[in-house]
Amino acid sequence: MDEKQINEPAPPDRQQSSEYGDALSDVLKDQVRRDELRKASTPKAARVRVHPSVPPALALVSIWLWVFPPTALIPEVPTIPPAAQEAGLRMEMFIQFNNILRYRSEHGNLPDGLDDLGDRPEGVQYTQVSGDVFQLSGRTGDVIVDYTSTEPVEDLLADARAIVTGMSSTPGGAGPS
Repeated sequence: MDEKQINEPAPPDRQQSSEYGDALSDVLKDQVRRDELRKASTPKAARVRVHPSVPPALALVSIWLWVFPPTALIPEVPTIPPAAQEAGLRMEMFIQFNNILRYRSEHGNLPDGLDDLGDRPEGVQYTQVSGDVFQLSGRTGDVIVDYTSTEPVEDLLADARAIVTGMSSTPGGAGPS
């Protein structure tokens, strides 16, 4: 056996070699296209350059506006007219008056304080004078209203109902306390 048997693959047939050649050609063309794209400079977004003096100047303007705000930037706080303040205080005291009477009817005695009634209103003070007599004192702003349970409840309300509902006959509000 002089002849050695060689295991070489048989050359591809003509149709198969054409397909291999076309695929190899496509791969090479794609590689060339990718190399060109890599070499081409991509346009970078132009970054806006700010002059170095702009940030400190803006900081100074911000500090100036914070320390000395112009009147146009300061909101106007609406003020409540004294008559409306007094009417609101009288209505709150009337609500507390009713809560005290309800407590007395349920428990048989006056509460020790407004905390026994639940919600404690701001600006209203309660004092038990004796037995079934108590005093309510209210303050809001410059308005002070005092009421003792021996007085008629109409004195407590005055014209607060009319002021609160907007049907006041006296523009000055409730009468003197």
